[in-house]
Amino acid sequence: MEMKKQRFVLRRWIDKEEQRSYLEVPFAVEGAVERIDIAYRYEREAAGGAAVVDIGLRSPKRIVGWSGGAREAFFVGTEKATPGYLAEPIVEGEWAVLLGAYKIPEGGAEVIIEVELTRPHGRWMKGDLHMHSVHSDGSYTIGQAKESCKARGLEFMALTDHNTTSQNHETLVPDEELLVIPGVELTSYFGHANVLGVSDALMDFRVTTSEQAGEVLGEARKRGGFVSLNHPFCPSCPWELGFDLPYDAIEVWNGPWRGLNERALAWWQGQLAQGHRLIALGGSDAHREERFVKHGRPTASVWAETDTAQGVLAGIRQGRVVLQFDPDETCLALTAGEYGIGQTIPLTAVDGKDGIPLTINVCGAKGDRVALWSDRGIEAIWDIADSHASIEARQWEQDAAEAGGWTVQREVAEILEFDAPDNKNCAPWEPDAVVLAGAVAPRTVEAENGQVLLEFHGSSDRLFYRLEARRSVEGLKQSAVTCLTNPIYIEQEGRTW
Repeated sequence: MEMKKQRFVLRRWIDKEEQRSYLEVPFAVEGAVERIDIAYRYEREAAGGAAVVDIGLRSPKRIVGWSGGAREAFFVGTEKATPGYLAEPIVEGEWAVLLGAYKIPEGGAEVIIEVELTRPHGRWMKGDLHMHSVHSDGSYTIGQAKESCKARGLEFMALTDHNTTSQNHETLVPDEELLVIPGVELTSYFGHANVLGVSDALMDFRVTTSEQAGEVLGEARKRGGFVSLNHPFCPSCPWELGFDLPYDAIEVWNGPWRGLNERALAWWQGQLAQGHRLIALGGSDAHREERFVKHGRPTASVWAETDTAQGVLAGIRQGRVVLQFDPDETCLALTAGEYGIGQTIPLTAVDGKDGIPLTINVCGAKGDRVALWSDRGIEAIWDIADSHASIEARQWEQDAAEAGGWTVQREVAEILEFDAPDNKNCAPWEPDAVVLAGAVAPRTVEAENGQVLLEFHGSSDRLFYRLEARRSVEGLKQSAVTCLTNPIYIEQEGRTW
């Protein structure tokens, strides 16, 4: 297995005679690399006087950036870079650390340079796929939205202002910490839909019929856009243009968990059970600072093979997406051997074998109930025992506690109570009332710091398996989803996903 990181040290002795000259310390980049980190050090005060050595970087094509003496470390990546450096694809060939020998003492100075090359590798990245700014009806500037996302620990954000693309010009400016995905929310009087991944995806937004919506969304997909139908069962702006048109995903989780999401989740489960492969997404739909609506509520965790917007989009297109209540809340992972969320287990992998061993990794749980779903219903239920004393409080919980004693449990309770009128048409989540695949009783399992590894022996005649975690609130006959995964699909004879 190839190493994700390659580290080495370069040394350059600078003589007094080289003062006020520019020097190069070359190094080779071979194979695929997505990020280069550089750090350097030298003795700034010596017996022969002070030393001042500036630094920069050259690629095989051009000078990539220059820090002067302002920084001791910097990095460049495909779509992220330290200010003062260009973010661009890292090409193979001879690179060089640039040194500016501004002041060198009589005895000379040694510069030690540490180089780290990061190769493309798979990783889970957290972000928000639905938000608004001053480019439409939001109050956030793009800069404020970025800072809010960073403060919440997010690694990517999608700009989805209503019926405009002016916000996407911001994607041309690399950020040091955050990937910015271009997008737009088609906003009609008959429903909303996000188009992600293209700076100028919509030829028009003025759709009033299913035929017009199909034409516009079809053209957006031809341009490379990824289409998600947003909050389809929202009481105030539902999707009324039908589902027989071109789209890729459904937004089952819009903002904090509430009744409109319950209806979307139930509809999505029904589609999956009928054999439709449909990706579930979520996003905050944040417009401004509000009590319950926050960037990253929910968080979309996406498996990306590269630290790029296209890498995130590729993971989304594959359905490799997990949705969480908050960036540091309950997270679930589901694997079946070498296959994971969003992937399909081929017939050849299950033919002649006794079922499908499933592994479930639960992290950050606080008294959650985890359910394993298939096309037959709920197959298994685990109650994750909650030991408040053993689970460290999240930083935002600590901040909230200092401000007014809030905890996640109280936040969930307040959200559900606030949304109670909208929830009145939603049946409370009662596992015993759900059509189960067999005789299923909840099993209580102990978790250490909210983490536990579960196993289940699945059946190869199921269409899929997916996970869902919920947290009940004492005194309310309701629960809120804290995490849900997209499915692992299972290939069946005569069926193509």
